[in-house]
Amino acid sequence: MGLTIRSADYPALSDSDLVEMAPDDLEAFGELVRRHQDFVFGAAMRIVRNPVMAQDVAQDAFIRAYKALPEFRGDAQFRSWVYRIASNLALNTVQRNREKPTDLIPDAGTPASRGPAHQTEMAELRGAIENAVDELSDELRVPLVLREFGGLSYQEIADETGLPLNTVRTRILRGRRALAEKLEEWR
Repeated sequence: MGLTIRSADYPALSDSDLVEMAPDDLEAFGELVRRHQDFVFGAAMRIVRNPVMAQDVAQDAFIRAYKALPEFRGDAQFRSWVYRIASNLALNTVQRNREKPTDLIPDAGTPASRGPAHQTEMAELRGAIENAVDELSDELRVPLVLREFGGLSYQEIADETGLPLNTVRTRILRGRRALAEKLEEWR
């Protein structure tokens, strides 16, 4: 008798097992979405910098991933693959809309003991950082944002963007230098 897998068993399965089952089992794909939805949303958010747009990009990325499952070769992890889809969709969205992204720098929640002058200064600094990042070219901004705000390693950025590792390092370095120049008055 064959092995029966119940949906309650899905959390114990590996991503590769779920990917194999997903074309014929929507619940298996649902488990993949549950596992990676926050990561994919975060990836989209770091690029489009708008929560509504990021939600749309993440949803579209999972829909495209589901439709493309038969072509998924398993050369990369599912997480990397769907991240790549989401990143490309997010970049396309930004280029298409050219909308000023919002909420790049999260509010750190200033303590109540700090006065309005400090809060105003921090808001101005956040705005200056957002503007400086917005002014970077996509080729510098994307790797820099993935590193500094996304916390990805250089190798993860190289894997996700398809760029050589040394190119990623160079672009992040150039992006940091460009930001430092733009934010010189805040030092």
